Amino acid sequence: MSKIRILPDVVANRIAAGEVVERPASIVKECLENALDAQAHQIDLAVERGGKESIRIRDDGEGMTQDDAILAFERHATSKIRTAEELMAIQTFGFRGEALAAIGSVARVTLTTKLHGATSGTEVCLEGGKLRHVREVAAPGGTEILVRDLFFNLPARRKFLKTEATEAFHITNLVTHYALAHPQCGFTLQHNGRQVLAVTATTDLRARAYQLFGANMLDSLAPVEFAQGGIAVGGFVSRPHVQRTSRDGQYLFVNRRFVRDKLIGRALSDAYRNILPPGVFPAAMLFVEVPPDMVDVNVHPQKTEVRFRAPQQVLESIVTAVQQALGRSPHFAPFPAAATPPAHPSTTAATSPPTGPHSPSAPAVHAALQALAPPPVAVPASPGRNERQPPPFFTATPHPGAGSVSATPSTPTLPTPEPPDEAATRLHSILGGRPRTRCAGAARRAHPTRPTSEPHPPDGRRTDVRILGQIHDSYIVAADADGLLLIDQHVAHERILFEQRVRALLARDVLVQMLLTPLVVDLSPAQATVFDALESELEAAGFRTTRLAGRTVAVQGVPADLGAEDAKTLLTELLDALASEQQTVSREHFLRELAASLACRAAIKVNMNLTPEKMTWLVDELFQCAQPTNCPHGRPVILRFDMSLIERGFKRT
Repeated sequence: MSKIRILPDVVANRIAAGEVVERPASIVKECLENALDAQAHQIDLAVERGGKESIRIRDDGEGMTQDDAILAFERHATSKIRTAEELMAIQTFGFRGEALAAIGSVARVTLTTKLHGATSGTEVCLEGGKLRHVREVAAPGGTEILVRDLFFNLPARRKFLKTEATEAFHITNLVTHYALAHPQCGFTLQHNGRQVLAVTATTDLRARAYQLFGANMLDSLAPVEFAQGGIAVGGFVSRPHVQRTSRDGQYLFVNRRFVRDKLIGRALSDAYRNILPPGVFPAAMLFVEVPPDMVDVNVHPQKTEVRFRAPQQVLESIVTAVQQALGRSPHFAPFPAAATPPAHPSTTAATSPPTGPHSPSAPAVHAALQALAPPPVAVPASPGRNERQPPPFFTATPHPGAGSVSATPSTPTLPTPEPPDEAATRLHSILGGRPRTRCAGAARRAHPTRPTSEPHPPDGRRTDVRILGQIHDSYIVAADADGLLLIDQHVAHERILFEQRVRALLARDVLVQMLLTPLVVDLSPAQATVFDALESELEAAGFRTTRLAGRTVAVQGVPADLGAEDAKTLLTELLDALASEQQTVSREHFLRELAASLACRAAIKVNMNLTPEKMTWLVDELFQCAQPTNCPHGRPVILRFDMSLIERGFKRT
């Protein structure tokens, strides 16, 4: 007697349900995709007890005939595709024809549907995969599906469902994703009779993001717009001061399909490399559009993973798109709102931008204000701001008590060239979009002891940025029309040197100094593996090495701007960092890590007094960097203290 047999349909459907129906949110996902494929303009959802008790989804899409409504619950019955060739260029969300059959086999389902213009609709009722009745009913155009008592016939599966709050969270998160991806459609969501989400149809992604997350979240995002080689990347990404401890704030879509894709996540991390510190993640609403034949969506039971035909091209496009977005509109990290009590506390966590781990404390803010003491200098009046601004507190004479730094290499006098026009362009994009005709240092060179009157545009707004001096020989204080800027001189110089060294290393324009006595370095097995993979790149970067016995390496030459005493430490730290990432290291990744290490060691240190000329040069060079807001290790370079916050602190608003 044969041991192999074909399973009955009811058993096969329950097996399929194990893949398709993981939790109530899985049902919501399949029904939402069906509604969107039916060209719905309004989708209304009502959920009871996290979806365990009931899920009702109503749309105003095309609707179905009675025959199609019955056939929809058969396995592999679909209107989305007809031939195998269409699987290679899928343009709809659904295509397998398994979802309704699987849902109907593990719940009590009632489907009500009507074609627009038809005289009556159809109601189809199933329980545990068995058809109970089909009848004509009065119904509006579109489709409504009611799913009750999920896993009523599989009590073991029902026990594995999470708490009501957890299941409700997954449903809300899913609906938020689809509402974000389809602004042309209105969505409402109710849980236990309480409205959780309600957004009206719009044609603008920014308007939809505002509906879902609020203005505070939008203010912390940079728009992304990029297209090349048939790949388009759009949406929004967070500015560097927004730092999250998980990827929960990343909404990723491929051809408007919600996905959890490792490639896109990796591309985001690569784009923020040398901008965010390790262990934190950016927020993103990222939409990748590729031709349908360049992506395979038929690789996961729930269709949440995809495979690209040209993954490297997609990765490079995303990295370029995000880096261009951050470079086009860099914004300084704000001082924390906790410095003064907020006028109106935030009501929801979703509308409050997260605070980075490197935000300054309130005492630092008060110290900055105390350093900027009277006498005041009058400035042009503006609405709501008719008081006076403090002048620069430092003179051209260096501070007699300048702090010293131990083990700090001598720093040559920094040049003070006239800033090129590009610096004014950088200032225009960085400092709130106001047209700036001169860079920060221009006025200081003309009159180092007092501010110079800068030309004013026709609307009368100030156009100058004035350097005021230093705090504790570590932080440069500057002012503009929007308030105060506090600049960390070490990380500012580090960012400048980093970008210079990246360009030199990529161009293989590196000077080498040979050592009189070679350095002998004993590598660990992990370090030796990375060294073997990158030996040629190390040589191109200025390291002259010879492999001795075993894992011992002799370093005979190092980059010219690296001290011999630092070469051994830098080399081992760099190999350790690359080994810990446990992935193939690209040439550019290696060179950027090396440039970051070199820049950190060569940059000017804290507790170092700077002359006006050095501060001017530093600020001018910083504003010409591609990413002046963060150092290569992710720390903020500039903190902004807005006038609105200053005025609130002095009770003037």
